Amino acid sequence: MALGAAVGGACAVLLRTAAEQRVLRQPDAPLVPSDPTADQALTDTATDVVEYGGFVIHVYCHALGMGRFKALCDIWESGAVVLEGGAPPATHATPEEARAAAISWARQWVQHNG
Repeated sequence: MALGAAVGGACAVLLRTAAEQRVLRQPDAPLVPSDPTADQALTDTATDVVEYGGFVIHVYCHALGMGRFKALCDIWESGAVVLEGGAPPATHATPEEARAAAISWARQWVQHNG
């Protein structure tokens, strides 16, 4: 009887541990670095503001996980947003690479649409 109770308790612990791991491994949840000196989750303020061809480009860089960054652009003309959340379709290893790619992408957008 004691053996049955021990096996039942062990099964309960295993089931609870498996359930906790499923909750922690949600594939859609972004990974945020736990070490503040590692990749940093950047704020919602523009990391760069660039003027190009009469447009103002606001670049926002976000950490998606360890070593994965994506930058988005808002493009303004005459004080109004003409494109919101535009971005190249790739992620980058550093925030600097992500920002540079987003600025290059935004400049191409201005050349084709400005």
